Amino acid sequence: MTQWPRPNPPGRVSVGLKTLLLGALLLPGRAVHAQTMPDAEVPPLAYVALQQQYPQARHVTWRRVQDWYQASYTQGPARRLVRFSINGDVEATGQDLALGALPAPVRHVLATYYPTRTFCRAIEVTNARTGGLTYEMATCETAFSRTVTLTANGRKIPRVRPQ
Repeated sequence: MTQWPRPNPPGRVSVGLKTLLLGALLLPGRAVHAQTMPDAEVPPLAYVALQQQYPQARHVTWRRVQDWYQASYTQGPARRLVRFSINGDVEATGQDLALGALPAPVRHVLATYYPTRTFCRAIEVTNARTGGLTYEMATCETAFSRTVTLTANGRKIPRVRPQ
């Protein structure tokens, strides 16, 4: 007589474990890597650089974004961000932007290629080394926000996948 639940034969993975593994693989990569982090986990050079270069920054939250440490903060009524390397070098700066203020090519790409998406936030980001502008638009349909990054002429910047 067979007992239920039956143990898996050697070398077989249970359906529940397969489902759990598949679910973990399908989670959006950026959402996992953009979690807020406590100040104590921020590299000291990046933490001190923020205090020295942006002394007016208030309500600071830190996140790890790709290879950078991003500080989001308020300065007056404006919401801003700065991305540091582990050595405290500024890699990029940004500020919130009204969706209607996005360049026309960016608005066209969003309407054409993402017609069913609802975007709730836009950030204009300046590369500190090149001066180049990109626009990051976040969706707000689910608990996991997705980010679409475009150049000013509407060209998509591919997401860098963590190694």
